[in-house]
Amino acid sequence: MKNKQVLMILSTGAFLVLSGAAIYYLFFHKTETLATETEVRELVESQYKGSIITSLEQKEESYEVYMENDMGEYELTVDGRTNEITSLKLVNRKGETGNGEAPSSEEQEPADEQAGEQPEPPVTEDPAPSMLTRDEAIEIALKEVPGKVEDVELDEENGIKVYEVEMEVDEESEATIIINAYTGEILSLTWD
Repeated sequence: MKNKQVLMILSTGAFLVLSGAAIYYLFFHKTETLATETEVRELVESQYKGSIITSLEQKEESYEVYMENDMGEYELTVDGRTNEITSLKLVNRKGETGNGEAPSSEEQEPADEQAGEQPEPPVTEDPAPSMLTRDEAIEIALKEVPGKVEDVELDEENGIKVYEVEMEVDEESEATIIINAYTGEILSLTWD
């Protein structure tokens, strides 16, 4: 009789523990799901407007994305759990082939489209080789807003490296231009 009571108590205890674990797992244990390819595509297209995604492939818990824009071809890595861009690397700058040589005559754009668009050789500076130089950021800012450059800072906004260029337009107005440090895209322009 005592053995039956002990067996009954142990069975009830095991049932309660298993029931509690099942309830916890069903209602409280939240597993993060990976971002879908559509979500990754939307993220990249919203961050790099005007870019064309040429390839998107899932690698374990991240996505490898290749995209092209006016500046060149880029490889991005997007964390599938956090849905954030974790790296951006210039693969091929427009006007160059993958081995750093000038494009062959079949790959070259017509001469009238190339005029004035040849990028200057990058100035060696702290930024990574695929990142725009400070001078290239200034050149982009001056094309957008003619004026006198007062300050240029390399910063990070929403996980993206940006150049913040402050310019004096005239005695009464100033402009701040935020430029994506990798693509050269102007992300914002504010007037003071």
